[in-house]
Amino acid sequence: MRVLLAVSGGIDSMYLANKAPELFPEASFAIAHCNFALRGEESDGDESFVRDWCAERGIPFFVKRFDTKAYAESQGISTEMAARDLRYAWFEELCSARGFDAVAVAHNANDNAETLILNLLRGTGSKGLRGMGERKLGGRTMLLRPLLGTTREEIAAWMKANGKKWREDSTNAANLFKRNKIRNEVFPVFAEINPSFLKTISEDIRHFSQVDDIAEDYFQDMAMSVWVAGTDNSISIPSLKSLKHWDYILYRLLSTYGFGSATVEALCSLLRSDGTLSGKTFEAPGWKLVTSSDRLMILPSSETEVEPAETGLSITGPGEYPFLGRTLTVKVFDRPEGMALRQHSGTMVADAAVIPFPLGIRRWQAGDWMMPLGLGGSKKLSDLFVDLKWSLPRKENALVLEHPDGRKGHVGALLCERIDEAIKVTDKTVRILQIILS
Repeated sequence: MRVLLAVSGGIDSMYLANKAPELFPEASFAIAHCNFALRGEESDGDESFVRDWCAERGIPFFVKRFDTKAYAESQGISTEMAARDLRYAWFEELCSARGFDAVAVAHNANDNAETLILNLLRGTGSKGLRGMGERKLGGRTMLLRPLLGTTREEIAAWMKANGKKWREDSTNAANLFKRNKIRNEVFPVFAEINPSFLKTISEDIRHFSQVDDIAEDYFQDMAMSVWVAGTDNSISIPSLKSLKHWDYILYRLLSTYGFGSATVEALCSLLRSDGTLSGKTFEAPGWKLVTSSDRLMILPSSETEVEPAETGLSITGPGEYPFLGRTLTVKVFDRPEGMALRQHSGTMVADAAVIPFPLGIRRWQAGDWMMPLGLGGSKKLSDLFVDLKWSLPRKENALVLEHPDGRKGHVGALLCERIDEAIKVTDKTVRILQIILS
């Protein structure tokens, strides 16, 4: 097993680096360090510290410097979110190019508790109560968090007892970020109330995860039964109300379309009352919900009509491209030996030589067709949607990659689910084109 360790130089990540042989027996390691250029000489000092630590031990070292502030401004996101997006995109790229099986990060029990509190404040529902955990980073690469059962106090005690060195991040003491405020101001109060609050929260997270798994199983088993037969946009009110936990099913279904808790509450009140239901309309960005006596119809709103200038996107090279509320991340790299071609949903790979820049991206149109990989013939996208069992909203928002042959309606890919036979990666492929849709 080959593990890429994400090491900033701080006490948590240096604990991870020092304990890696014990945490991952018989694995080989390399270190990845992100220099976000946010703290001037201090950031450069962190990089030098980690580089020297690796050199002393003969451990492979990878580093990348980011213009984090510029990226945050260009994407309209916080510096924290920008740093997160940049580092995980680079980790995925490194793993794909260098053949690592997993990335290990140093999130600990304190981080997990902080995440739970932040999720409660954001209103993320039961999913947010799960805290952190392992997940797929991309392709077959796993994101591992081996320290979630270890507190920051335990980490500090071990590092001091064993004479290990680390770098202090001066911003950790400042309450500029929400996470720091929780860490520095809220958790000391929790500790006064319950000195073992971290252990209590960790146990709660485990129980919340189990409950969420049960809720997810219930939703998956029951959700399909409420759609009106022959439609994929109308919910049968009698079928919905026949379920024991129908209000939860309704919440899950509507949240998929961006309807908020206020809409769900209002609908639930109407469904519980004896009042007239027909003719009520509720709005969400891009969608409207119209009621009748026996069904709830979810339809694209007039606001979803796209101006002609927004119907297409030209991608001129690698980078990130916002388009119609989503982001396309485009990468080109040499094909690594033994690269797994099977991609998870949301990611596609193609032969970069067959489909050169500029790439044309647009909404799908009636009449679009392709020759799906492995099918052995052509197929209209409208028929492909039926095979994939896509709902009406998902079809409405489907994006396609234009085919380089220029034939009318011929698309190179249904992003990022199916690709055309002509652009597939073969044994002769030298350079890989990768597109990630998020």
